[in-house]
Amino acid sequence: MNTEKILEANYNIACRTGLHCAPLGHEQLGTAKIHGSVRFAIGPFNTEEDIQTAIQAVKEVAQSQKK
Repeated sequence: MNTEKILEANYNIACRTGLHCAPLGHEQLGTAKIHGSVRFAIGPFNTEEDIQTAIQAVKEVAQSQKK
């Protein structure tokens, strides 16, 4: 299961993964070979708690992917 689907299913967090129409930028960053990055959009209705939850969720998913 990819990161986007894990965040949606387990944490109810909507995000997008991939190259985000910037493959050359990802090549420069070295993230193209791992299929890009995770992108979140923060809006006026998001709270500080929403942001902290997203940060914690990404940390947990990243740790689980290392195993």
